[in-house]
Amino acid sequence: MTKSLLIGNGINRVTNKDASWEHVLNALVPDDLTGAALQHMKHKPFTLVYEEILLTRLNGGKPGNEKTMKETIAGAVRGLQHNDLHRRVMASGLRHVITTNYDYSFEKASRMSDTRSNLQRENKYSVFRRRLAGNTFVWHIHGEVDSPNTITLGYDQYSGYLQKLRGYATADREATNGSPFKAGKSDFDTVEGSVYSWLDVFLRDDIHIVGLGLDYTEIDLWWALTYKARKKAQGFPVGKTIYHDWFTGEVEEPALAKRSLLKALSVDVRAKNCHGDFEQAYNTFISEHLETPGA
Repeated sequence: MTKSLLIGNGINRVTNKDASWEHVLNALVPDDLTGAALQHMKHKPFTLVYEEILLTRLNGGKPGNEKTMKETIAGAVRGLQHNDLHRRVMASGLRHVITTNYDYSFEKASRMSDTRSNLQRENKYSVFRRRLAGNTFVWHIHGEVDSPNTITLGYDQYSGYLQKLRGYATADREATNGSPFKAGKSDFDTVEGSVYSWLDVFLRDDIHIVGLGLDYTEIDLWWALTYKARKKAQGFPVGKTIYHDWFTGEVEEPALAKRSLLKALSVDVRAKNCHGDFEQAYNTFISEHLETPGA
């Protein structure tokens, strides 16, 4: 089975300590929000915090609209520095790297020129959004900095994105704009002119998930996990899904509950205490699973 990667922001935080959701959201907060309001934000879903900030601006007559907010987000992450971990991922020979990150650290680290390679034109969502660096396709499934309108952060855009993704996946077998994997075509990424999405790769391949917290508000990812599990139960030849759950210190009840849920969705959860050294965890993962044939 082909191996692919779903990777989140953790790899950026190895060398960019401020590369967090909190850092991004704080860049959007109006100056007149009180400290108490900021404190409460830690207990709210980030998708709705984004909506709260947007509506606070709009209802309070603050300058700027959603377009300018997303341009602010793009500016906040545009300067993130790639590291040797990005380089090793891109040099490992993977055909597909699926990422929730908006920045181009993987492409920059590849040392190869990269180009847009979207399979359909999209102005807001990212079902078909990808770039080609060398022989590796990097799928920016939550948007990218050079197209700020595609940045997926608010509840409204997540909902619309899931609607589009599910419509694509559940289209009739004969539909010309439906999923080729669902139609029984597993060679979709070798057929010239074939239109497919990151979801087809996610369903077909053995997917290793790393550096991704899988917040419950990321409804597109949880739906994809659920859909893959349902297809497996129906006998579809889907690949494995392996979630590398790296932690440090005591594991609390919410983390245990998430592991239990993932296992129910046919995910192989591999928990590992990193003792605070996440850089070494990435190095070990890349050596064992990406650079070792057949691992």
